[in-house]
Order: sequence, then structure tokens, then C-alpha cells
Amino acid sequence: MTTETEKASWWSKVGIDPSKYVGRDESRAEATAREGFAAKAKRSLRRIPMARETVSLYFCLLDPTTPMWVKGIVAGALAYFVLPLDAIPDVLPFVGLSDDASILAAAYTAVSAFVTEEHREKARRWIEDEHLTV
Repeated sequence: MTTETEKASWWSKVGIDPSKYVGRDESRAEATAREGFAAKAKRSLRRIPMARETVSLYFCLLDPTTPMWVKGIVAGALAYFVLPLDAIPDVLPFVGLSDDASILAAAYTAVSAFVTEEHREKARRWIEDEHLTV
């Protein structure tokens, strides 16, 4: 089993400081993603090509059986989607959500093996319940 010290040394060896990207506190990143996801999703899901996959990621994050490293990736991607500070502002037509969609697509690709049929079904029902046509 890898210890925190070994993980830190690996990041140091490759010259990456994860805190610059998603912070050091995984529970805080997860809480940020939870708080703003529903509101942002309702406003934006019609405009991104991966709406169902994005909501499936959210339910994957909430699943207690999802490994922590998967939750870290998902929480980081959903936090980027939710937070108002973006590389490209979301208010710009056509390109505003492109950076968000790219991050979400990369996260989904990385963890798709952990997104279960149950997560997809919950996403489908949530989208239907919220009357979001995607």
C-alpha cells in the first residue's frame, strides 16, 4: 500500500503540485462539487454535449463504493464545471462551455470503468425529473 509520503514524493519527482489544480483537501473539493452542481447543471446541461455522462459522474461521486482516487478526479472535474472562475468564461456563446466540456470528457474517459449502470440510470431519472431535455 502506498503511503502519503510516497505519494508526495512521486508528485515531487515529476514536478507536479496537485494543490495548484484541485487543492489538497479532497473532501473540500467534493463538497464544492456537490453544492453547486445541481444549480449549474440545470443552467448548462442543455448546452454541453455530455450531459448524461456529466450527471452520471455526479452520481459516481456520491456512491460510497467509488474508490477515493476516482472521487478525486470526478470532484476536481465537477468543481471546475461548477466554479465561476474559468479559463474561458461560460457566458461567451459557443465557446464558453468548451473548456468545461473538455475537462468533463477527460474525467469521464479516465474513470468510465467506475461509472456503473446504476449511476447512468440515476442520471437519466434526474434529467427526466428536472425536465431537462438533453
